[in-house]
Amino acid sequence: MAIKQRKSMAAFTLVEIMTAILIVAIVAAGGSYLFITGKNQVSLQKHYRVATQLAAQRLEELKAGSYYDIAAGDDSNSITLEKVSYTRNIHTVAVGTYKEITVTVSWQQGHLARNVSLVTLIAP
Repeated sequence: MAIKQRKSMAAFTLVEIMTAILIVAIVAAGGSYLFITGKNQVSLQKHYRVATQLAAQRLEELKAGSYYDIAAGDDSNSITLEKVSYTRNIHTVAVGTYKEITVTVSWQQGHLARNVSLVTLIAP
């Protein structure tokens, strides 16, 4: 009777162990993919937030100044923050008595060019 008890309490088979290892490997691969994707999205949103702040800052500077000092045309400057170079382009067009100002901030992230644009109208 002791032999029958021992047989029913046998250890895991090799197939069961390999199946468990495969399941753990699939879960680990999925978790690492989610981690890497999440990290990239956090980085992308950080750059969008910085670019939006740079564009809003320039618009606020123009609004705080004199309407008559705002010249129609294009202007551009580069800003480097934390080893990332942002290019801020300002495009101004006279629309009747208003001036339409478009500020576009662009940067290179990996092999993709990204940009953010803000537009406002300024009246005299």
